[in-house]
Amino acid sequence: MAKSSALSTQLSLEESAWELFETGAYEEVSKLAEKNPKNVFLNHLRAVCEFETETNTANNFPLEGKTVLTPLLGAYLHKAKGNAKEAAVLFHEYFKASSSLVSYSILTTGIKACEEVGAHKACADLIQRYKALWTDGYFSKLEFFSLYHLRKFEEALKVFKENSESLKEDRDVLAALGLCFVHIGKFEEACNILEKLPGAGEIPSFEDKVTEYSDRIKNIPKYEARKKELSRTELLDLGYAYLFSESYKKAEEVFTSLVSLESR
Repeated sequence: MAKSSALSTQLSLEESAWELFETGAYEEVSKLAEKNPKNVFLNHLRAVCEFETETNTANNFPLEGKTVLTPLLGAYLHKAKGNAKEAAVLFHEYFKASSSLVSYSILTTGIKACEEVGAHKACADLIQRYKALWTDGYFSKLEFFSLYHLRKFEEALKVFKENSESLKEDRDVLAALGLCFVHIGKFEEACNILEKLPGAGEIPSFEDKVTEYSDRIKNIPKYEARKKELSRTELLDLGYAYLFSESYKKAEEVFTSLVSLESR
């Protein structure tokens, strides 16, 4: 009976510490850990608090032992050491487990860590965890691009539709949106979107595309011979020449490079 009571008290202490952590009361978590130096969970949670506040003192107290936070703590340790890829892997592994403790701060840190190294699958997975708890659309752009890079074009289009108010003026998103339509074979929709790119105001209508771009299509080899010297307008012409000659992968590469140039 005494053992059962002690266990109950310990769990209550850990739960209280987690509630404090969720509300951002990191100093209170640290005080609890200081009062209970042998509690491994509290030591681990205190370390996470230190990493979240970027005070870099997490190694100044015991970190041994294993808890549910061990993979998360490993992710933070790698992140602090500049091992971005290793950190992203561990954040992904931690949040994939249905039993993992989740808070706004650590989940957003994990998502951003995965974004930093271009871990598209990890980003998409972690954003799903985020959306299950918060519906603010904070990561809608990242979710859109993660799905796009994973070639889940229908899902990317759905994300755009759900968040069109915040995404419809974004140049990079519009370029990728047009290419999503290219990949699923909706070329008229693609043309309408891609015409919104900077410098595309005089592009002919979709119905006239083959006729209007026949000369440019014939001159694709000439464009390719001097590809590094092409102006923005010429790059746009080449992109449409590829698009209307059904060289969709090459069209995607050109439009992506155009977006990159416009962002500089």
